[in-house]
Amino acid sequence: MFGLFSSKTKKIEEKLSKLAIEIASIQKSIIIYPSESNYKNLHISKTKELNSLYNELEAAKGKDYLNEFIRKLSNVYKESEYVLSKSEQKILDKILIEYKVKVKIKV
Repeated sequence: MFGLFSSKTKKIEEKLSKLAIEIASIQKSIIIYPSESNYKNLHISKTKELNSLYNELEAAKGKDYLNEFIRKLSNVYKESEYVLSKSEQKILDKILIEYKVKVKIKV
């Protein structure tokens, strides 16, 4: 039973790792093509998926384990080709904030 349990959490961790890098590449695309709403919609859906997987991992292994995993994931992201500079991060934040406001107005 324990082997099955750890196998399930391993799959969640693998999905999270792939998803984090995928989200990073989408964020780069949002900066390059800020008016392309399909990237923003993709970002929203992928972020929801990421949060859902975080919740699954926390339920399976606990908050401390999740925080440690996120720290490791962050280190992997920092070494990837998609890492944003501070100025890019500010641009992304501004675009996403404006986009979220527009989405809320539509609803």
